[in-house]
Amino acid sequence: MSYTTPPSGYLVPEQPGGNQARPGTVSLASLLLYLMALLSLVTVALSIYQATITTEEKLVTIYKDGGYPADQAEAAAALTPVLSYVAAGFALLVAVVYIILAVFVGKGKQWARITTWVVVGLFGICCGLVGVAALGAGNSFSGMGAPSDIDTEKIATDTAALLPSWLSPTTTVLSIISLIASIAIVVLLLLPPSNPYFRKQEPVWTPPSYPAP
Repeated sequence: MSYTTPPSGYLVPEQPGGNQARPGTVSLASLLLYLMALLSLVTVALSIYQATITTEEKLVTIYKDGGYPADQAEAAAALTPVLSYVAAGFALLVAVVYIILAVFVGKGKQWARITTWVVVGLFGICCGLVGVAALGAGNSFSGMGAPSDIDTEKIATDTAALLPSWLSPTTTVLSIISLIASIAIVVLLLLPPSNPYFRKQEPVWTPPSYPAP
């Protein structure tokens, strides 16, 4: 089989990450993105599970006992499970985004790197901080904005009593892991060893070759 020598001055374009060894920082960032996707899927399962436990019938009784009129109690009870399913759907969408970013970050795509910073910064770090802060605050703000004749603390306590004892600690652990992983992803993709893998390579000039005499 004969080999055809490229013509003089032939330019061989190279793609980011194409022929380069993937740095450990990028590999770890990609792995953590898959972890973030897994955490989001766990959140989906927990949200659906919570919606199946906090049924409308149980919530109506809780809201009425807390001082809500019957019509308002029924409206609030009908909305609560819907919000859980909406949260589950959003978490599922985020999980898909994380998987896509993990794949293309591993391939050295610069757009995926930039998108990862934005997505992880918004949904990972910011939401993680808010979630951890909210868990730490507990029910301190549960009465804000509610009428004075509504016992919001009783409503919060009775609603929490419907849920298994392991759910709240599990949610706390997931929030902390998500926050730590998000910060690690941003830092890993900012480290100098990651930069060349995402940098567009200059075309390589192939020097002319001449037939052997």
